[in-house]
Amino acid sequence: MLTLGAITKSFGPRRVLDRLDLEIAAGESVALLGANGSGKTTTLRCIAGLARPDAGQIRIGGLDLARDGVRARRRISYLPQKSGFPPTLTVRETLIVVADLRGLGSRDVDRELAACDLLSLADAGVGGLSGGERQRLAMAVAFLPLVDLYLFDEPSANLDPAASRILFQRARQLAREGRTLLFTTHVPADVRHLATRIVLLRNGRVESDATGAFALRRYERMLEDDMWGDDHDDQMAACRAGDRVGGEPQLREAGAVAGAGTARSR
Repeated sequence: MLTLGAITKSFGPRRVLDRLDLEIAAGESVALLGANGSGKTTTLRCIAGLARPDAGQIRIGGLDLARDGVRARRRISYLPQKSGFPPTLTVRETLIVVADLRGLGSRDVDRELAACDLLSLADAGVGGLSGGERQRLAMAVAFLPLVDLYLFDEPSANLDPAASRILFQRARQLAREGRTLLFTTHVPADVRHLATRIVLLRNGRVESDATGAFALRRYERMLEDDMWGDDHDDQMAACRAGDRVGGEPQLREAGAVAGAGTARSR
């Protein structure tokens, strides 16, 4: 369904993608993981046609993106990290504009308003939406066309648990229909709920490509190391020791100090 061949992309002197090779079969749900700056978002933007690779080839459903871009892009839908919609339009009007561009009708708009829990906001102005509501609208826009390949960049960002559940249900339905999903995330729960395969990027190249719990645990450990640093094991051991020895008195003491500070501030 999707083939990336030796994709290279630089911004100024910094090479973000370094001869990246990746192949995704139809029906796969692939989590594209990695630290900030590893090239995840740039990869999605190149596939969506929003950034032009310096070298390499992208094929979507057998179509060369560089040579047959219009037909290739009709087969994808892209959910960016941050979506910009005209603030003067209502939620319904925004979906109608996208539906018109995609050759879709009012039934498709009504379907997404209901599926993404936006019926009560259908006539609300986009400019007055909260971050989570705006993300649900972006989700509805992404799910509006029924295409072969969906690209989601940090799809659960700003979503509350109910909205995340909608996202997971819709994405799993797409998988059952044989559609393909490639998404980036920093949230392990997204990977558990959505991914059938995990691709880890480092410095613009694939570092690992695997399936199953082991690959997810490796990524979770990488996140822990990023947060705690090289002394992660020592920090965890200290925390566990604190829980076993004097942990509760220390917590009570800390609470008493905080309470005293509050009392003095009055």
